[in-house]
Amino acid sequence: MIYPTDDRVRYSPSLGVWTVDTREHHTASARDLLAAMMVYAMESGEMLDGCTCAPESYSVSAMSGVTASAPRAHPVYRQGSVLIAGHGVLGDHAPARDAGNASQCPHANGDGEQQARTLAETGQWDALYDLTEPFPAAPGILQPAAPGSKAPTAWQGEPLEVSGVGIIPDRHVHAATRADLARLGSLAEQANRLGREAREAQAVANEGPDAMRTLVADAAMSGKPVEAAEVVRIVRERQEAAVAAQAVAEGTRYAVDKVRHEVAAGITERRDEWLTYLHGQAAHGLARLDLVVSELEAAVENLAEIDRVRQTVEAPASGRLFSAGSMIAGNAVEQARQARERAAAALAGLERHAAKVGKGKAQTAA
Repeated sequence: MIYPTDDRVRYSPSLGVWTVDTREHHTASARDLLAAMMVYAMESGEMLDGCTCAPESYSVSAMSGVTASAPRAHPVYRQGSVLIAGHGVLGDHAPARDAGNASQCPHANGDGEQQARTLAETGQWDALYDLTEPFPAAPGILQPAAPGSKAPTAWQGEPLEVSGVGIIPDRHVHAATRADLARLGSLAEQANRLGREAREAQAVANEGPDAMRTLVADAAMSGKPVEAAEVVRIVRERQEAAVAAQAVAEGTRYAVDKVRHEVAAGITERRDEWLTYLHGQAAHGLARLDLVVSELEAAVENLAEIDRVRQTVEAPASGRLFSAGSMIAGNAVEQARQARERAAAALAGLERHAAKVGKGKAQTAA
């Protein structure tokens, strides 16, 4: 998995090239690493304006990271696990070293690529490094809220379970979406009921000749024989009832599908507002978690010190005063720190969204 804090990709604004160094860690190819960091940069609004080098298709998952097509950049220099890439792709008939043929990106810089290649070929890696900066430059992972800042009011709602969707969280769901989900739940319950009724009606219609013979026999034994026309009418009514019930059930299921699409469309419409709210909640939640981890660390250290002193007081020995260790600390604090880092990485998309929104506001104000 490639995290947004990965520091193996750098960019040189003056040369117009990316450097990718996978010598120390070979968990991903240079191409996949560059593609992933371009996706992170694009999500945080840090790609150069007009740059077309980002992958054409991608997905971001908290569990598996970035899955992306190849970056639309071309290799300028490659040596072992080090890659230098320039903007744009080369034409089908362009010489591999002819950066002037780079196309599709207005930021292609042939002179800069030649300079980067020369520095690499002559072993001047430090000089090349000095011309680069981290890519992307944003922190990448979720950052805790500033001390003293006020958390936004949490969105609260009544417990809600929707057939075909599941249990809806009580918190952090947009009120309009919760209303849409309630409508979907009501319609889904109706569709389930009508589906059962349609199956029951079809079962009655499918009973066939045996059921009719039983009906006729019972009527004859009671002294009220049933005419053939009456049997025909009963069979026809049962079949028509089954067809009608099935039509109503299918129509209601179609309505459920339409409402599902409306719910998804509503979520998309409210996406920016929702992600901004979630970022505020997550940032303050992470800040609270930091305090909890710090308090846990202090409390465990205090108990460990008490334990060390206890051992000396209970069995003082001139050669081992206060030198005993304590088994109290264990790995509880480390596990808490790891949980904190996992949370910050899993919610990294919210930080990128906030960075992109902030950049857009700054451009609008300018």
